[in-house]
Amino acid sequence: MKIIQEWAALFLIGATSVLSIIAVMGIWEIFDKDVIEKSFQTLGMLALVAIIIMVAGRLLEGRSTSDNAVVLDTPNPMWKSVRVITLTILIASVSLLAFTGILAIWEVIRDKDIIFKSLSSLGILTFGTFIIVMTCLEREGKLDKSRFRISIGSVTSLFVLIIFAYIFFNFFL
Repeated sequence: MKIIQEWAALFLIGATSVLSIIAVMGIWEIFDKDVIEKSFQTLGMLALVAIIIMVAGRLLEGRSTSDNAVVLDTPNPMWKSVRVITLTILIASVSLLAFTGILAIWEVIRDKDIIFKSLSSLGILTFGTFIIVMTCLEREGKLDKSRFRISIGSVTSLFVLIIFAYIFFNFFL
C-alpha cells in the first residue's frame, strides 16, 4: 500500500505544479480566463483524492493517522529534494513577482493591471507550494500531527465544504 501512497503523493505534486503554472499563465492572459477556474477546480479534486488515498493507505496498513508510534519505514530521500526545490522556486518566483509589482507601483511599468496579476500569481504559487510542501513533509514522516488539534478527516471535511461552497456560489453568480 505504501507504493500507492507514494504514487498518489507524486501525482498530487505533479498535478499541483502543472495546474499552478496553467493558472498563473491564465492570469497573465496567456490562456483564456475559463482555464483559471477549471484549473482550481481540478486542483481541488486531485488534492481531495490524493488525501483520501494517503489516509486510506495508512488505515489499511493498520497505522492510525494520529498514531505516535515509531515508523520503521525509511522515507524516500526524493521527498526532501522535492521540498527544497519547490521552496527555492517559490523564493525566486516571489522575488521576481514582487519586483515586477514594485516597478508597476512606481510607474516604471505603466500598466496598473500588473500589480493585480503579480498578487494573484503570488497567491497561486504560495497555495501550490503549500500543498507540495505539506505532501512532502507527510511522506517524510516529519509532519508532527500531535501538535495539531484537528484530524486529517476534519481537514478533508473542511476541504470538501470549501469546494461545495465554491461550486454553490459560482452557480448563483
